[in-house]
Amino acid sequence: MSGSSIDGGRIAHVAVVGAGVAGLACARVLVERGVRVRVFEREGCPGGRVATRRIEALSFDHGVQYITTQDSRFELVVRQWQAAGIVARWHGLTTVLAGRGQGEEVQSVARFVGLPTMEAVAVHLAQGLDLCLGSAVTQLTRHGGGWSVHAGGELAQEGFDHVVLAMPSAYALPLLAGLTGLFERVATVAWDPCWAVMLGLSRPSGIDFDAAFVSDDPILGWIARESSKPMRSPLRGAAESWILHAHPTWSRAYLEMEEADASRWMQRAFAARLGRPLVKSTVAAHRWRLALPVNPLPERFLLDREQGIGLAGDWCGGPRVEGAYLSGVALAQAITS
Repeated sequence: MSGSSIDGGRIAHVAVVGAGVAGLACARVLVERGVRVRVFEREGCPGGRVATRRIEALSFDHGVQYITTQDSRFELVVRQWQAAGIVARWHGLTTVLAGRGQGEEVQSVARFVGLPTMEAVAVHLAQGLDLCLGSAVTQLTRHGGGWSVHAGGELAQEGFDHVVLAMPSAYALPLLAGLTGLFERVATVAWDPCWAVMLGLSRPSGIDFDAAFVSDDPILGWIARESSKPMRSPLRGAAESWILHAHPTWSRAYLEMEEADASRWMQRAFAARLGRPLVKSTVAAHRWRLALPVNPLPERFLLDREQGIGLAGDWCGGPRVEGAYLSGVALAQAITS
């Protein structure tokens, strides 16, 4: 099926800015419908918050921890990924910690993770796409009905019929200013930050669960034994690997703290949970400035047909990987309808 604009003219070329799940899903559907697409991504690899960081011999999924499904359309996609060996179900024992005690086990939701790391999902989605990595888009301009994309202050490419911004709303705002009436709608979305610590332990922690939502700690909000996920072990140079995510309130209050200081505070909180000092082999911290949309828009996507600019992401229609994927697909379908 070829792409067509609102006036019946064929859409031949689309620029997608952002190679996270929403951008990649959008690009794939556009390509399947006969549209030529170039994806611009400021980082050196696709995925956005579906990210993996390697420290010495260890790998950490320091962003998105797992994938869940609620929508039947996305469930089918995840089942296809599972059959292809892209993801597997994580059967780790998950609990809720409240009142300085271990709460009820949380097993009602199937959680899937990428194989051998979460970035496998992005790598799969990016296959066959025209990616321009390491290209931070700084400006969009429109002349004679076509869009030009500028990166690093220079013209990167011109002649696009549509532009898709598939990124956190706060990053899209500077690119949208003065170009579309969607600006005010996008500006209403707020975000929570998140400090993440990647920790390798030289000896077993002794913890009898694999992951926990933490509600009884002023610092920690989530802890997970990374090495309990499929295809993450055996480890080299560590007995266990853990991901610690700080509570949004703490992350917001100390967002500009030095990485080393944030890491120390979170390690202390984790050690207090263990009831013993940490014997660590590896440690690093990462600051996610825009980790989770606080008030996602009810719309699955935003599209200014007259100007030829659309937006997608997990801040449209609901958070999580599922929300991002369905947002990108829905926008591509709308552009080509």
